[in-house]
Amino acid sequence: MGLSAEKRAYYEEHVQAWRDSGLSQIKYCEHANILYATFKSWPSKLKRSSEIKPKFVEVKAAVRATHNTVLQISLPNGVRIGISSSDESSLVEKVLKFVGQLS
Repeated sequence: MGLSAEKRAYYEEHVQAWRDSGLSQIKYCEHANILYATFKSWPSKLKRSSEIKPKFVEVKAAVRATHNTVLQISLPNGVRIGISSSDESSLVEKVLKFVGQLS
């Protein structure tokens, strides 16, 4: 599974700071008070996690949605999913199950 958004941001911040510093990884870790043994794997972890493609499942509504949104899900990437009171409960269940698989 990929990195959490929080961990990914932390890794990206330090990997970019190391690259910008011009220091070796060991020297950067000494200055940033990070264990080199853990830091050395961060660049490859970031690369692998960026290569993971999101999985999507098709969800079809049995009824036409209205503007009466009861539930709105906002994903970390800015995508919002709105579910209206007229949607079938099975659709709500499928969407929530799918969103749970993204984390």
